[in-house]
Amino acid sequence: MSSSLSRNKVIELALEEIGYIEGTGNDNKYAKIAGHANKLPWCATFIYAMFKEADLAKAIPNTASCQAIEKWAQESEVIVPTESAKRGDLILMDFSKSGKAQHVGIAISRYKPERKTIHTVEGNTGDKSQINGEGVYLKTRGVGVIRCVVRPRYPKNKEETQ
Repeated sequence: MSSSLSRNKVIELALEEIGYIEGTGNDNKYAKIAGHANKLPWCATFIYAMFKEADLAKAIPNTASCQAIEKWAQESEVIVPTESAKRGDLILMDFSKSGKAQHVGIAISRYKPERKTIHTVEGNTGDKSQINGEGVYLKTRGVGVIRCVVRPRYPKNKEETQ
């Protein structure tokens, strides 16, 4: 599977989940798919579940922690400039300016320089709480909340490796 096909599959699966609402106390269906504990904040669990369902589990770390994703990305040198964000990248966010990743989504568009935004699909977000909401939604995130952009290790096609 080429890199662009892989990205499209992950995005397609994530977009199909828009409108999903969790049960009581963060109960969600993605924990079982990802093999993570349930009834906890699940934004990273949602992301991993989408990659696993797209047969791309090796492209990102298997974790329910946004901070663990960021640590892996730093160690793996897969953080890219925000202005280079493209479809299929992971967008880590820090809403409180804590210096730590608090939430993650999948970019469904390139970075928009005229607006300084990226469109995402995210799990465990909402209107009342961006960090620990109740469902899967489309969001537009500005550079003010973006902590970093992570480029998953999508499989490369033959042209990309030559």
